[in-house]
Amino acid sequence: MLTCLLSFLSPSLSPSVLITLFTVVVVVLFLTTSRLVPVTEPLARGSIPCLPRLPFLGSLPWLGGGLPPHLLFTQMSHRYGPLFGLYLGPHYTVVINSHQHAREVLMQKGKDFAGRPSMVTTNLLTRGGKDIAFSDYTPLWKHHRRLVHNSFTLFGEGTTRLQDIVLSEVDSLCVELLSSEKQGFDPSSAVTRAVTNIICTLVFSATYRHGDAELQEVIQYNNGIVETIARGGLVDIYPWLKVFPNKSLSKLKKCITIRDQLLTRKLQEHKLSRSDGEPRDLLDALLKGQTGGQGQKSSEPKDDELTDDHVLMTAAETFGAGVETTSTTLLWILAYLLHHPEVQERVQKELDEHVGSERTVTISDRGQLPYLNSVINEGMRIRPVSPVLIPHTAMTNSRTFS
Repeated sequence: MLTCLLSFLSPSLSPSVLITLFTVVVVVLFLTTSRLVPVTEPLARGSIPCLPRLPFLGSLPWLGGGLPPHLLFTQMSHRYGPLFGLYLGPHYTVVINSHQHAREVLMQKGKDFAGRPSMVTTNLLTRGGKDIAFSDYTPLWKHHRRLVHNSFTLFGEGTTRLQDIVLSEVDSLCVELLSSEKQGFDPSSAVTRAVTNIICTLVFSATYRHGDAELQEVIQYNNGIVETIARGGLVDIYPWLKVFPNKSLSKLKKCITIRDQLLTRKLQEHKLSRSDGEPRDLLDALLKGQTGGQGQKSSEPKDDELTDDHVLMTAAETFGAGVETTSTTLLWILAYLLHHPEVQERVQKELDEHVGSERTVTISDRGQLPYLNSVINEGMRIRPVSPVLIPHTAMTNSRTFS
């Protein structure tokens, strides 16, 4: 592991010398921090089964095997139970592996566990927690979340705006998929482009054609961010590793820079062109909420005031949360339908009976399509896009699980 970690350092030094230097640094840091920082043991730690641990490494040596985290944790639950602890380096972590316990933590005592750990990658991604998903539970976060929720009502019940945007893009997607005629092809790029275009329309009212340079830029930076974040890294466990050359972290920074330049440009355009009427998109709605509908922000920023960073990070998070999740879900369902033609035929039969071929499917048809709904739900059950939840931290001492 150390050889791989240091392989991109100076080529003039041999791996053995690099490992020796790295080990010396680690020992010095470990001894220094262990003397300066008091060790605080988690409350009631003894009542929760815990993986073995080593100094500095924690339980990392027991987390190998090549399995994805959710499968590894499921496997460990057979030995340690549905609730167990482990150490990610020096960080004590509790793994919740049952629906009942997760429901208690997230819903019944959600405020107690609404904090977020400070990590190098997510701090870069969100400008220090200026988004929704990776921000701590505070009065500002509540105000921010309420504003975002109200903004999305522009496309919710009682309006066909979202449906119209989706149906327009679906038509273009079908034309592209049918253009291959009877030749084999990979639909992933077409599906990702379609979903990205929908999100672009929702966020800043931009509609792109196939091959548009700006659309390709959005897809590339979003894919780069998703790939680096999903891969994870030791830098989130040992933040001091960020001082060493890191290809993954460099790629993430580059993608974030491209993202922020594009979104900042769109934000400035919206500030110049927005009016007092109905918001055109998410950026308009966020700007209106930011200024309280007055058109201008207060000249003196306040601690409980949403900044341009909050607006930008909300827009950025919409891409991260909307593109990858939706396109991955669609592609898995498509793959299962291809491998189960009998299910595909039954879905088509239900559509023919309740919708027909003279018009497109709309959201109002959903109640008459129980089998199609079941297929979608089953696809998300078998292949969840995020089987491991965003890490949470306890904001207060809390007693749970009886």
